[in-house]
Amino acid sequence: MQWDAESYDRDFGFVTEYGEDLLDLIEVPPPAAVIDVGCGTGAHAAALAARGYDVLGVDLDAAMLARAASEHPEVEFLAADVMTLELDRRFDLAISNAALHWMPDQAAALKAIRGVLRAGAQFLAEMGGKHNVRTVDEALIGAVVALGHPVPNIRKFFPSVGQESGLLEQAGFDVRSMWWFPRPTPLRPGQTPADWTKVFRSDVWRAVPVEQHAELARSVDEACEGLRTDSGWSIDYWRLRWVCHAR
Repeated sequence: MQWDAESYDRDFGFVTEYGEDLLDLIEVPPPAAVIDVGCGTGAHAAALAARGYDVLGVDLDAAMLARAASEHPEVEFLAADVMTLELDRRFDLAISNAALHWMPDQAAALKAIRGVLRAGAQFLAEMGGKHNVRTVDEALIGAVVALGHPVPNIRKFFPSVGQESGLLEQAGFDVRSMWWFPRPTPLRPGQTPADWTKVFRSDVWRAVPVEQHAELARSVDEACEGLRTDSGWSIDYWRLRWVCHAR
């Protein structure tokens, strides 16, 4: 998966905005050490640094990190795959927004996060949950198949409450609270579900010849007609959010 970091911030900034509620759940006061897991373009890491926390932002994508470092030079960022993360440092708090669902080996990712936390450290996260973007993904897959092309594996993990809480417990966390809830998310005026897939499923689009992209977009939007209202298009997000602590 390769990200267009500028488009991500400009056109789909709601991903970061909706995650701001996570910051209200923080129990650990500054200047505690915080790791932002899958920090993206660094907005939450910068917000935490502004509150007086000692923050490390971690992400795998070079474009995201380059934008993060450019926009927030006061924050330390590290390029790393969270599923294999090993650090000498230990943190008092881990936070992650809209990132863990990109980590298919969820058990490894959670184990690695636990490995960089002190006992008792708080772990707050939000990710895609069961049924997340199901309508959009089914529309895209169906459209690609109808055009006669194989569908690349979509890197995603959208667990149920039971799945994720079990994995957290196995990784060494005690789960205090977990919520699974729908969040139908309006797109900007003029945007359609096909536009969403071009950013969040770009690897699938690259598997289709450019001359068929217009047809692919039409097919996706037609299959997502149920997501359109008089006020515009939305995406069928389902979110999973939790508060837990390292044992």
